[in-house]
Amino acid sequence: MEPIIGYAPEIPTQFPQLSWACILIEGVSNGPAPTELTAKIRSAEAEVRAALQSTPIAEISAVAAWRRVFSSFGAKPTKYRNALEALLRRVSKGETLPSISYLVDVGNLVSISCRVPLGIFDVDRFSAPAKIGFATGGERFSDLGSSETDRPEVGEVVFTDAEGELMTRRWCWRQDRRFASQPDTRRALVIAEAHHEEGPNDVAAATQLFTELVGRFSPEVLVTELSAPVLGERSVD
Repeated sequence: MEPIIGYAPEIPTQFPQLSWACILIEGVSNGPAPTELTAKIRSAEAEVRAALQSTPIAEISAVAAWRRVFSSFGAKPTKYRNALEALLRRVSKGETLPSISYLVDVGNLVSISCRVPLGIFDVDRFSAPAKIGFATGGERFSDLGSSETDRPEVGEVVFTDAEGELMTRRWCWRQDRRFASQPDTRRALVIAEAHHEEGPNDVAAATQLFTELVGRFSPEVLVTELSAPVLGERSVD
């Protein structure tokens, strides 16, 4: 299989502690989340709130590592929260995570349970391979939470597709709405990434839990483990 996603050569060099795991989901029906899944999310939220009583969000190793990474490319981490931290902060305030869709809800459950951010992309909406690299500043971004478009800062880490279209900003801060999973999504790329010491175990646990949940609620779905090579060079497997 040709790569669906990979890294620009400079990324693993600049971020040597980077760990990742990714899977391809095929044949999914991305409708509303089943009631049992929602119940699991509520239970996970309660567990997170209890855990945060003794460990502040900023002291969680995964969050602290992502803050350092954001700072390294000029993104103030207390202004631009990585996706994991944003979820944890909502939960810590007593909020329940809103139900978006089956895939997003599974991803949110996995993220707060395994303490890693996840990216979920509709494979049929972008040109493969997607690349994780540094922005040139000329890319166009359509914020998932807004109707406006803007451009990234030069040197911030972004996902782009093979045609140069921007898929995320500030690595795992926001997704471009054009490539996010939709109600009609049938094939999805799921990627978990981390920079902390326990990252390799945590990203593996995240994709394993995602696979288990999808297998439970959608046994007809095909899940394939993917590689994420350094595009044009060696593999980071």
